[in-house]
Formats: sequence, structure tokens, C-alpha cells
Amino acid sequence: MAENKDGQEKSETASQKKLDEGRDKGQVAKSTDVTTASVILLGGLTVLLFSAYSVNNIKGFMGYMLNNSSTLQITDQNIFRYYGDLMFFLASILLPIMGVIYVIILASEIGQVGLKLSLKKFAEPETYTKVFKLGAGLKRVFFSINSLFELVKSLAKVFVISIVVIITLKGHLDSIVSILEKPYVEIGTFMYQLSMELVTKVGLIYILIAFSDYFYQKWKFSNDMKMTKQEVKDEYKQTEGDPRVKSRVKAYMRSRMRKIMINNVAKADVIITNPTHFAIAVQYENGSMSAPKVISKGADFLAHKIREKAKEHNIPIVEDPPLARALFHNVEIDAEVPEELYKAVAKVLAYVYSLKKTK
Repeated sequence: MAENKDGQEKSETASQKKLDEGRDKGQVAKSTDVTTASVILLGGLTVLLFSAYSVNNIKGFMGYMLNNSSTLQITDQNIFRYYGDLMFFLASILLPIMGVIYVIILASEIGQVGLKLSLKKFAEPETYTKVFKLGAGLKRVFFSINSLFELVKSLAKVFVISIVVIITLKGHLDSIVSILEKPYVEIGTFMYQLSMELVTKVGLIYILIAFSDYFYQKWKFSNDMKMTKQEVKDEYKQTEGDPRVKSRVKAYMRSRMRKIMINNVAKADVIITNPTHFAIAVQYENGSMSAPKVISKGADFLAHKIREKAKEHNIPIVEDPPLARALFHNVEIDAEVPEELYKAVAKVLAYVYSLKKTK
């Protein structure tokens, strides 16, 4: 099981927040063998496919030089022109090949981790202080378990590829020994075919190596990014806040809400009760409201406080359990009474208004 630098066990799967922070610092699951395999196989095939184009250009250039060698004169005045022509000739051969290989490298890298600029790593002071920690750097390179594993892995790759190359060359040993006895055209054809075979076989073997290394790097990255239980708790506090503070805030908000609802009772026209479990304060202003509105409601303790406040302000209290339950469960505070309850509430209001008139 992985541990952090303090020796704590990293047993928890990395959170999305930690993975995002790691990506911002360039920490991703990536296999360099995938890129190497792509360059060997696809890049090698690209070089071979461009070989006819390159050979024809070289033949044309050499033919021109040989045919005009007696008339070519290099002076201080024309040397830069000839030098520019030579650079243009080399660029016409190399740049198409280099461009394709660059696209292969870019595609294999983006295919693994996506495209994202990770500049945060270079803004951290730790990145630059590592330059001066020579001892720690040497220890990490030569004496760490990871470095030893990478060394063994590299030697194993060299061994496997060497075996493939040796077996391939051994199969053509007779042709290689007698190659100088063949015409130049046959030599070129043979070298092309042998190169194609080597590139294909080595590339396919490297794809198998890259495939296994890719999943190993995925597993290693997931294991390295694991968190301790304390790290999970700390991250939760950072993102969600301290549970004790949140609890106090919620308690304060509930207290404030209760005070607001109790104070709203003074504006009510009637209090409809259960009679003890629920209390709902209803207000209606003829002309300014299209329907009666619930301005306060509560259950149990809060219902008791609403009734007390209503008595203080001489607001009528009407017992109607079915209507009280319906209003409490279906109508939010500051919401109008729905159509299906409007008649029942209107009857209560009419009763209250009739009481006021008799007084």
C-alpha cells in the first residue's frame, strides 16, 4: 500500500479535485513507450515510403553536380547562393519526413492525455529549488526503487528488440554475406526490403511493449495519486467547509427564519391551526392581492410560538385540521393559496371578517 512522506497509508481513491490539480501540474498517466512505438513503426514506414522521393532528389542533385563539376566555380560572391540552394535541397528532403514524424509524436501524446497547457508547474517555487538539490536529484535518479525498475525495464526492452533484430538478420544471412556480388539495383532493393521488415517487426514488438506499459502507467498513476484519510478530510473541509462551522451557520439561519416567520404573524388576517401540531398564518389584502397568501407556518414548537404571537396582536385563530394540514404540506411561505384550497380559505376569511363586523 502506498504511503505519503509522513508515513501515512494512502488507502483512498484520488478525488476529482486532486486529479484536476495534478493535471494542472502536468501529473498525468502517460507512457513514453506508446510514443516510441508510434515513431518506430509509423515514423519508420514514413521514412521508407519517402525513400523513393528522397533517392530521386539525391540522384538528380548528384547528377547535376557531376555534369556541371567542370563549370562550377565557387567564389566569395556566389558561395552564399550555393549554400542557400544546398539548404533548400536538404530541407525539401528532410522537412516532409520530420513534419510527419512530429505529427505522429503529437498525436500519440494527445491521444493519451488530451490537450492542455500545464503552466502551473513552472509557477511553483519548488520547481526551481529542485535545481539546487543535487544530492536529492542524484539519489532519485540512481538509488530509488522507481529508477531501478525503469533500468530493468529498459534492459528488458533492449534484450527483446535485439533478439528480434538478430533473428531477422539471421534469416537473411546468406543474402547479406553475398551482397557485394549483386548489382547496385538489387542491393538497393534488398536493403529496402530488409529495412521494411526490421521496422515492421520491431514496431509490432514495441507496440506490445507500449500496450503493457500504458496500463502499468495507468495503474501506477492511480496508486501514486491515492490519498490518506486525513487528506480526504482536509479536502472536504476546504471544499465544503468545516462541518462544525456549517452546523452553527445552519442553526443560526434556522433561528433567523423562525424569528422572521414569527414577526410575519403580526401582518396576518387569520391563523389556521390543527389545532396543536400546525399553525398557518394567512394574509389577504383586497385589491392588492389576487389570492390569499401564506406568510408564516410552523409545526409543534414553532406552531405554539405563532399562536402566542397571534394572541398578542389579537389575530383570530381558527381550528380547521384538514385545511391546516393541506396548507402546511402544499403551500410554501410567501406563496399564494392554490386554486383547489382557495374556497376553503375564503370561507375562513369570510368567517373572520364577519366576526370583526359584529365587534
